[in-house]
Amino acid sequence: MSYVYLLAGEDLELAKADLQGFLRSQKIEETSDVVSRLASTETEPEQLKRLGLTHEVSKILYRGKKESIDFDYRPQHSYAVRAENIDAEIEGAESEIGEYLSTEENSVDLENPVETIKIYVLEDEIVVGKVIEDIDRSLFQERTNDNREFSSPVSLDPVLARVLVNLSEVPPGGHIIDPFCGTGGILIEAGLCGIGVHGSDIQKEMVKGTRKNLEEYGIIVHDIKECAIDEVADEFGTRFDALITDLPYGQSSKSENRPIQNFLQSMDEIADTKVFMYNEPELAGYEASFEVYVHKNLTRYIYVLD
Repeated sequence: MSYVYLLAGEDLELAKADLQGFLRSQKIEETSDVVSRLASTETEPEQLKRLGLTHEVSKILYRGKKESIDFDYRPQHSYAVRAENIDAEIEGAESEIGEYLSTEENSVDLENPVETIKIYVLEDEIVVGKVIEDIDRSLFQERTNDNREFSSPVSLDPVLARVLVNLSEVPPGGHIIDPFCGTGGILIEAGLCGIGVHGSDIQKEMVKGTRKNLEEYGIIVHDIKECAIDEVADEFGTRFDALITDLPYGQSSKSENRPIQNFLQSMDEIADTKVFMYNEPELAGYEASFEVYVHKNLTRYIYVLD
């Protein structure tokens, strides 16, 4: 059986990387095939809600030319057919597939169907799939900085924080650390994925606030300490599966404790895999893996180092 993923269109390269990192976090080494905004795999992973830049996942019922549609599946309950015109548009596709699926045992329900059948219209083919996971990305909005019990003027967008977690490829049950945890945005997303979360910050207020935010989202088990980046290895006394963080920039990166320099000197001692954001495309000889446009005055860069 094959599966198809409808990727978010705002940053396709990052969406592909988010999916690939997610697959590897599930111990799936398969590389997804991608055509336009559709990625596909032969394996169905667990924990599909972990994806950050995917709208939905469907089990493929048919892939090929519209003129030669032929598959055995028929819904056993109410269903709706919806078309996603990705590269092209086929007039009447929804009604045609809807009629094809119709039996005496099922019925069409456009408002509250038990099953949703999607038609993905590409330039040279169509894909018909049964939706098995509709990822409600509005839930990320509920976890934005403004909606947290503790907030600060600077905080990473939850979708982007989830992408960083997936890029780390850390599986459920693994452990990550954010040594500049701030209000805990990255740790919240990691904790919701079943990953053990550890964090530190040099400001006592941030440490207390991160603990409060984690517990607000049901992440009761956590390990948050007040310390500087160059004290992390000694304070925690262990190596982590990954270090994931949003590095300080602007005025906060020029403070007397030299956080960026100390980070570069300490990161290899803390974890093998490092995923972090910064405001420059190159840092100490490392080149960014991805560029993220935030707004006209700000572009951020994602680094993935092994």
